[in-house]
Amino acid sequence: MSQEGRHQEVEVVANLYDENGRPVIQCNIRDITERRRSEEHVTLLMAEVNHRAKNLLAVVQAVACQTAKHGDPATFASRLSDRIEGLAAGQDLLVRTQWQGVEVAELIEAQLAHFKELIGTRILLSGPPARLTAEAAQGIGMALHELATNAVKYGALSNDSGRVQIVWQLHTNARPEFSMSWLEDGGPIVEAPARKGFGQTVIGRMAEAAVQGVAKIIYARNGLSWHLSAPLENALAAARIGA
Repeated sequence: MSQEGRHQEVEVVANLYDENGRPVIQCNIRDITERRRSEEHVTLLMAEVNHRAKNLLAVVQAVACQTAKHGDPATFASRLSDRIEGLAAGQDLLVRTQWQGVEVAELIEAQLAHFKELIGTRILLSGPPARLTAEAAQGIGMALHELATNAVKYGALSNDSGRVQIVWQLHTNARPEFSMSWLEDGGPIVEAPARKGFGQTVIGRMAEAAVQGVAKIIYARNGLSWHLSAPLENALAAARIGA
């Protein structure tokens, strides 16, 4: 029954008397409506937690399988640990908001926690307040973690002078759209990889699937750039769109 149509619930205990007319049981009437609602809410929460736990385990399984395809056992263990750490950082934010979405700036800071001393100097963030859906936060979070890992190994964060700009925008024209870019410059000369690894899948197809959008990766000589665009309703939580 919906809350609008739910009636008040009470518990009633009647008085009983012994043969001398003395009461031996006292009548109590208690309103248990809120208790019933609380129990139903807990049941719903448990079902939601179970559902999301299964989804997360499926993602971890896919990441493990794909990571295992590249490199030796030591590299596999290291890369898998890094990727699970990135997933955990995003999960912490979602739990904190009860899976109601994550602010873009908070997601970036969580995924780049190892480089927090560079944020504001060599890592520049620019964009309006925007709360991503849980699905978008997970997919974009994984992409940001992968981009940061690549940047510190081969890109703009692998030297002392390179910089990264992370820009996101909300386009509220005839076709409302969310866009996000990762732009590197000042690092070593960039060359497109000879083969496509799982990292490209994460910042490409997996990021696209999370928001039903389009991801573009450009290997310019002066620095890698990554652009993601998607319909606003697929990326942002409903409350933020309404705002």
